[in-house]
Amino acid sequence: MIRQLKEKFLANDARGKKVQKNIIVIIILQGISVLTSFLLVPLTIDYVSASEYGIWLTISSIVGWFSLVDIGMGSGLKNKLTEALAQNDIILAKKYVSTTYISLGIFVTLIFSILLAVTCFIDWAVILNQADSMKSMLTETMFIVVAFFAMRMIVSLISMILTAHMLPAASTAINTASNLLTLIVILILTELIPGDLRVLALVLSGIPVLIYILVTIILFSKKYKKISPSWKYFDKREMKSLLNLGVGFFFIKISMILLFQTSNIIIIHWFTNEDVVVYNVAYKLFSVAFIMFDMLVQPYWTAFTDAWVKKDNEWIQDSIAKLLRIWKVISLCCIIVLLLSPIIYKIWIGDSVHIPFILSAVMCLYFICRCYGGTYNMFINGTGKIRIQSITLAIMTLLYFPLAYFLAKILNIGLIAIPLSLIATDIYSLFIARIHYKRLLSNSATGLWNK
Repeated sequence: MIRQLKEKFLANDARGKKVQKNIIVIIILQGISVLTSFLLVPLTIDYVSASEYGIWLTISSIVGWFSLVDIGMGSGLKNKLTEALAQNDIILAKKYVSTTYISLGIFVTLIFSILLAVTCFIDWAVILNQADSMKSMLTETMFIVVAFFAMRMIVSLISMILTAHMLPAASTAINTASNLLTLIVILILTELIPGDLRVLALVLSGIPVLIYILVTIILFSKKYKKISPSWKYFDKREMKSLLNLGVGFFFIKISMILLFQTSNIIIIHWFTNEDVVVYNVAYKLFSVAFIMFDMLVQPYWTAFTDAWVKKDNEWIQDSIAKLLRIWKVISLCCIIVLLLSPIIYKIWIGDSVHIPFILSAVMCLYFICRCYGGTYNMFINGTGKIRIQSITLAIMTLLYFPLAYFLAKILNIGLIAIPLSLIATDIYSLFIARIHYKRLLSNSATGLWNK
């Protein structure tokens, strides 16, 4: 029995064992990170208020759009650097790193300088559907968040480099350290300073940037000194190579942001500030299922790239089969959490926020579906054959908004309109991704399927 379980879920090869070691560390780190993020919710609500916390969540969603500025170069670097390392080409690896840092650094600096200037002239009270008296505070908050987000886009590239070295656990450690430090600082603030949205923005936006800067300096001065960025190794030809792949990820990112980062904006306009909190509490609870699955799947991205470059199809098939078995286990756990959700909410947030069971049920189904598609998407992303994925996601994104409006405003079914619309428009992950995977593995992918 034990031997059969090991064969189904564990690997014996060097690549697989490296993935498994990362998974074990990621599970521990993400467990700490998830616990920290859960503790931050009631703590942050107490520090400001449920209404202001709803505003913060919406601001975070808006700023998430700005990640489009990297034009997919971060993901392009991850794939291309993995390929270079698989071929043991250190010079090419250094060119990829240097070209990405320099080109993205210049581009981000220019774009965000303009955004910071424009931010001061935008009426954020109107955009966020708030009282005019909050205009000054919201403008200052947005200035803080945008400034730190611009810095984070550049310094967080170190995570892509760690992942390309098949060390995603190290990348996860950065986020865990950021969450822990943030929790400690918020705890201190609740005792020393009155609740202030601007102070909250400074802490939640600034601490991750500080951690990334420290890690970047340490790694490039020691372990990754051979591939540290240098003007000498900036190469326009490699920038084109990175952009060709990056643009595909860029369009995927646009679709993902429109689908996942606009929910809070939609809710704050169609419903209330408090409903943003209701939706996000339910989302956060069931997102644990996706976080768990993502912990297991993420280390496979670069491992799939390595296996694809080396044409190790047998390892790819075996890994997909293992991940599907894990998906079934996580789906079962998600259903158990749904049944226990009223008790969990009571312990977690008390009576401050009421979460309808129907919202929890639909959110549970949404994350089960998302985890299923994630199995095949991780392999496809690893190969870089993402044209079909980007086209399908673009079409589905266009359908998402009218569908969400129809369900929420015409049928008036409430907050469940949002996750139901997300499920209905996830055609690629639920159906097409599996077909794409089989075509790639059987060498029958042609045309758009092979781009």
